[in-house]
Amino acid sequence: MTDVSIHDSASVSDAVRVTMRNYLSSHHLYASRYAAETATKRELELSANAPIFDIRHRGLVITAVMEAVAFLEAAINELYQDAADAYLHHLGGLASGQVDLLAAFWAATDGGRAKMILKYEVALKLCGKPTLDRSRNPTQDVVRLVALRNHLMHYRPEEVGVDISHKLGEDLRGRFVVNKLMENSGNPSFPDIILGEGCANWAWRTARAFAEDFASALGLLLHYQRADFGDPLPA
Repeated sequence: MTDVSIHDSASVSDAVRVTMRNYLSSHHLYASRYAAETATKRELELSANAPIFDIRHRGLVITAVMEAVAFLEAAINELYQDAADAYLHHLGGLASGQVDLLAAFWAATDGGRAKMILKYEVALKLCGKPTLDRSRNPTQDVVRLVALRNHLMHYRPEEVGVDISHKLGEDLRGRFVVNKLMENSGNPSFPDIILGEGCANWAWRTARAFAEDFASALGLLLHYQRADFGDPLPA
């Protein structure tokens, strides 16, 4: 989503100045959804040959997870940056004092150098709203989603086996359908059984549900909720 502003100038040589303000949260969410959709199609196409490892399928699933968390990061950063820049026409549901508090937090953390979920929690608290309940969804699953993204992004080789319990595999068990391409391979739950289209679709849906609950609590429409690419996200 892009906002375009036109500014008058006293200078004859620079009579009109046009600036653009880009918001990428909607792009990240769309990328996650698109990767998940494509992973679903590929998993269906190859399932007759299972068990089979497919690097394109694995890449799509990882992309969906990464982009889902990137969406959440962008969405909350956009809110704080608008507050810091007094860009108020997207913050109509907030009182001026609340906007000032958000801007102060943004400045105090050097432009949001804080954990992503904490930034959501602080925004709710500064605006006088109930904080996140980490014992319930969608917050509970967002914590798992971020842990999965962090594990993939900062990955370190480790020994795995069918007789070795993997913390991520256990935490994500039953959250979504398993990877049909590797379901009967005899491989450990993580990464092979977990990283399938079920995980990819869970990732973007979890992220979107969390952002929508947050926006509803503040009485706002976040930027991604205003975007229209002519290809709406499914339920």
